[in-house]
Amino acid sequence: MLERPVVLTGFMGCGKSSVGRVLAASLGFSLVDLDAKIVAEAGKTIHEIFAERGESGFRVLESECLERELLKDRVVIACGGGVVISAANRRLMRELGFVVNLTASFTTILARLKDATDRPLFCGEDASDRALELMKQREPYYQEADIRIDTDCKSVEDVAAEIQNLLEGLPDMRVLNVHLADHSYDILIDHGSLSALGQRCAEIRLIGNAAVITNPTVAAFYADTVASSLKAAGNNVTVIEIPDGEEYKNATTLNSVYDALIEAGIDRKSFIVALGGGVVGDLAGFAAATFLRGIPFVQVPTTLLAQVDSSVGGKTAIDHPRGKNLIGAFYQPKLVLIDTDTLKTLPEREYRAGLAEVVKYGVICDLPFFEILEKECSAIQAMDQNVLQKVILRCCQLKAQIVEQDEKESGLRAILNYGHTLGHAYETGAGYGTLVHGEAVAIGIALAAHISMSLGHCSSDDVARIEALLNAFKLSFEPPAVERHLLLNALTTDKKVAGGTISFICNSGIGGHIIEKFLPEQLIALAGLEV
Repeated sequence: MLERPVVLTGFMGCGKSSVGRVLAASLGFSLVDLDAKIVAEAGKTIHEIFAERGESGFRVLESECLERELLKDRVVIACGGGVVISAANRRLMRELGFVVNLTASFTTILARLKDATDRPLFCGEDASDRALELMKQREPYYQEADIRIDTDCKSVEDVAAEIQNLLEGLPDMRVLNVHLADHSYDILIDHGSLSALGQRCAEIRLIGNAAVITNPTVAAFYADTVASSLKAAGNNVTVIEIPDGEEYKNATTLNSVYDALIEAGIDRKSFIVALGGGVVGDLAGFAAATFLRGIPFVQVPTTLLAQVDSSVGGKTAIDHPRGKNLIGAFYQPKLVLIDTDTLKTLPEREYRAGLAEVVKYGVICDLPFFEILEKECSAIQAMDQNVLQKVILRCCQLKAQIVEQDEKESGLRAILNYGHTLGHAYETGAGYGTLVHGEAVAIGIALAAHISMSLGHCSSDDVARIEALLNAFKLSFEPPAVERHLLLNALTTDKKVAGGTISFICNSGIGGHIIEKFLPEQLIALAGLEV
């Protein structure tokens, strides 16, 4: 059944609002007229917004409103004609919804708009010339839609019926592309998709010897399904199990994996499948990056934390006794396949821990997403499939956008460490296995929020909202008892230390970020951890 938003784009006068009204009623969806929604939220007409803020100011409001509506289910969104100008908007529409572009001849558009009084870009003596030029400029963007329908000489009802028929034939799998030139890859998000892994690998020419690296817990549930799928696609399959737990993400385990790869005859035409959570993904990815100087690998994350964070972006690593992820490489997967059904077998503690990474994205770069998390908290905890897939996709989108700009963490990507600096210190200081990673991140987020407030980057209300959301997800942010010297040692050897200082990520309000630099001792003091 269709649940995802249907987004109607097109030049002014193409009938988006009229068609949207009929289509929404036929589908049983709600209708959102984006311009009307912006007017209602701003308390001003489009003309007044343009006069006060200019077109650029209006576009900011438009993008914020679009995202909030796209994060809902069962809506038809009738967009303004210029929404496609923004590449970020186009990507968001394409990946969160089905995009339908309505077209019409310019003659038809002129006839439909001849009495229009509420079009800021369609007024004045040369309005028709400017409108034609705008239409030509936007045409390449309109062509990115999933479906294009000519509305000339058709009734509103006929156009709506045509859209509904075409939507029924579209796949519901959510596909996100990480754009990294020669290292680009797709993230596929669906439920019940593990059995299609072999086919998906074959589509990107991964056929030969496949080594599935997993742990006993995950293998008991999913190794047979994955191996059977890979074999059906023509692969020879070896399953390699590593012990379960962060304490095994080390050089000893890595060497045992190398031994197994050699014994299985894995060569440069072979590939690795990382089937499991963050530990499996990090270690298997590092093995792929280093074995025979690099062979392809595929991420099949089975924990929420791995699905929203560690499987995306190409960070691979093992831990060292002196610190977490100190030995690693940037090495992108060829594919990420996320089957949300795997979360049904995830222990509640691990699922909750993954939500800390979800909260992180909203706090540092996406206020509308943070608001959705607040609103949909119960549905997320209940693993509602539609809501959950949207949450995972939005996290992957946000991370992909950052990674595309800064693949190897020379600048912007560092913001993804929000909550991790102090979180890692507690995870290491308490001893691996005492805290699971997401629990440590939740502690780090709360401490980072308080530090941000003390520096004037956010308000006490912002901190209260952040802590309330962590509480709502049943994430404790009370730091465990760890001796100061252990925290200091962990901070001193943190991989983000450069020249003796740590780049520490603060939240700017909710939805923004700022980077500060501190000595480890200063950070301990700011966090109130002197005792």
